[in-house]
Amino acid sequence: MSEKITMASELNLQNFGVFISSLPDNLFLNIKNECLDFINKKVMISGLTARGVAKHFYLDESVDQLCKFLTPIISEYIKKYDYFKDFNILSRSVPLAFTKPWFNIQKKSEFIPSHIHEGLLSYTIWIQLPNLSKVEERRFDGCFEFDYCNIVGLIRRHRIILDKSYEGKMILFPGNLPHCVYPFYDSDEIRISVSGNINLNNS
Repeated sequence: MSEKITMASELNLQNFGVFISSLPDNLFLNIKNECLDFINKKVMISGLTARGVAKHFYLDESVDQLCKFLTPIISEYIKKYDYFKDFNILSRSVPLAFTKPWFNIQKKSEFIPSHIHEGLLSYTIWIQLPNLSKVEERRFDGCFEFDYCNIVGLIRRHRIILDKSYEGKMILFPGNLPHCVYPFYDSDEIRISVSGNINLNNS
């Protein structure tokens, strides 16, 4: 008679996660209207600016409204992951500071290379996404991807296959988590996303 096998208990090692939230309709529409007027804005120069890379522009309107929406979500993120426990760089508690957000206008065949943000936390909001091929036919086209190491140091990738259902949704993640956006080829629509950083205000 064989011995009964006792299953070992599971130990989930701590790691940071990614929050996904939906914008209120009025905030989403206000941001979208400003982004669609990008032709009247000056192009923002960043460390990613290069041929073939989606163009960046600063978001000037609805910033206060956006920060008000972000504040409770950021607080919940910090609480859930005890996020600041590893940042032993300040001798006292200081408030959060929002950097000026920007938006990306990505056209057919353009991309955003793998990069990190200069923030303790960062966010991306999908404002407009092109209609692309059926999900089962796509592996990379127009996808948003996180790259990270697992507990034994091997590179892992989490790819988000974006479609219209992601319009108006935001992701909140650690600012130094590498991510990129792949190009798309079978649509003449533009892809619009908004990004920004959250730092500590030590002034």
